[in-house]
Amino acid sequence: MILFETNTSVFEILWDIALALFIIRIAFVYFLLSFISGAIVVYFRIAEITPLHHLTQPQSDLTTFSIWLIAITLWARYSTVAYQVPRVGGFRLAIGALATVFMLCAELVGGVVLYEKGYVAWTCQTDLLAAGLGVGSLGVYGLMPWLLMKVEQESDEMGETYHGHEKKPIVAAVPTVALTEKSKQNGKKHI
Repeated sequence: MILFETNTSVFEILWDIALALFIIRIAFVYFLLSFISGAIVVYFRIAEITPLHHLTQPQSDLTTFSIWLIAITLWARYSTVAYQVPRVGGFRLAIGALATVFMLCAELVGGVVLYEKGYVAWTCQTDLLAAGLGVGSLGVYGLMPWLLMKVEQESDEMGETYHGHEKKPIVAAVPTVALTEKSKQNGKKHI
């Protein structure tokens, strides 16, 4: 059997599965919060902003683009802080990339299935400025957790999150007590 002929331990495989589930859960939370806030912004754009100010679609897209950027920045920050995501670029990029895949799937379902236009009408009749903004915003959306990591790193250099244990070796941070050391502490000799 190939399972018993590998060098990878079961614990390493389980750890990899746990990390994958960790990333999937955080990416889905980030996507869900961003999608709901984006849907609210689009509703107010269609129901209130566009008819009230007589804006065209590219103009209304430009007005709500900044609101959506603020929302995704806040949700990316919330997701990384609430789930205590470490400042590792691979984790942050994986979370952003998976959330982008979720967002693309939601956009495809919304654009093709719900509107029943098909992909030709949806892609060919879209304004180029709005399409460029959409692609650019998805790129920023996917990179936002990683970009926030860079901002967090600069705030660490200013000393905001300094706790005094950064330069300690692991042995000093996590003390180990062996059986012989324990007997020396108690004054007994252990055989």
